[in-house]
Amino acid sequence: MNQRETVLDEGGAHSVGRILADLRHDNGWTLAEVSKRTGVSISALSKIENGQSHPAYSVLTRLSSGLGLDFSDLLEGKSSRTPFARAVRVINRDGEGRMLKNDMGRYRMLSTDLAAKALTPMIIDVPPLAPGATPARSAHSGEEFVYVVSGSVVFEMEPYAPTVLATGETVYFDAASEHGFYASGPEGARILSICYSGSGDAPDHLTV
Repeated sequence: MNQRETVLDEGGAHSVGRILADLRHDNGWTLAEVSKRTGVSISALSKIENGQSHPAYSVLTRLSSGLGLDFSDLLEGKSSRTPFARAVRVINRDGEGRMLKNDMGRYRMLSTDLAAKALTPMIIDVPPLAPGATPARSAHSGEEFVYVVSGSVVFEMEPYAPTVLATGETVYFDAASEHGFYASGPEGARILSICYSGSGDAPDHLTV
């Protein structure tokens, strides 16, 4: 993910701002305190609260991790969901899931009805790299597993050389290292990505 990503429409942006403002008010936190907890700048937090900014995926993950909120709650603008517990389950039928889009591709977030998950599963439709474009990059805490469902992708990760992953191939890596994907063919590709934070929070992407 990077600075150009957009994941929420105007209504979603206002919902995040409302949740953030209510949480600050209930806990008596200043913007400076929230900034220290999340790593999101005070000016960015102010714009989010006032509905002047559409928070990117990277910002949402930092807010969810730093404030103890479930990532899907921020996406949906809701304040409560079914907590993860023994014998709990959630099923996503074909095509179901919370949709978002950024420079890396089109995401279908899975199992968003459960809060406090250690895993963040996503189906990602990965486009080819546009002529002259710079590949999108991401870096976040925890670990990530990727399985190529269809097509093939170029996987780039510091400090390794780029490598092509074909259908059925996988990669498991340290997500704190800057990394990214793009389809190697003109038709695009689809991958399954599962992020693990180790804490029950969504991965806290470092780029704001």
